[in-house]
Amino acid sequence: MGKGANQQLLNNSGVGQSTNKTLSGQGQQLSSFITPQLENEAINPQGYTPAQMAYMRTASEQSEGGSTAGITGQANLTAARTRNAGGFQGAIGSGSRSAQRNLSQNAVGLEQSNANLQQQQKQQALQALQSLYGVDEGTALGYLNSSNTALNDEEIASNQQAANAISAVKTGAAIAAS
Repeated sequence: MGKGANQQLLNNSGVGQSTNKTLSGQGQQLSSFITPQLENEAINPQGYTPAQMAYMRTASEQSEGGSTAGITGQANLTAARTRNAGGFQGAIGSGSRSAQRNLSQNAVGLEQSNANLQQQQKQQALQALQSLYGVDEGTALGYLNSSNTALNDEEIASNQQAANAISAVKTGAAIAAS
């Protein structure tokens, strides 16, 4: 192998080491920024914001309130039309109880939805942390491996050149001796 090829192998090694250093630094910067955020999300997922929860509760209450008002209004209208004012009191009471039951179920459903969202956020944060494991250094180590390969190739080439030189000297000595 010629001297130029040996120099190129040494240059390749230097580039690999330099790129390794750059990528390692970038990986550490990224990791120091994103890892704490993901760890916090895994430990303390936020779920819905308090404002979002309030909006959902208000919407549920308004819906049930409107339904209850509709039942009462319809019962009063039917009572007026049929001239049977006492016949609809049970229906109005039943409608109110049903609305309260629905409100309670909606509130539990919102809390369950929030808990599910928190669990989903936790799992996503843990998956993101797991996917980052080894990524920071993976590419950088690949360049360092390229550097090592180039150095090994240069050493093999140098050893071969030395062996060829020794062989030539021995051949020359043998010719001279004869």
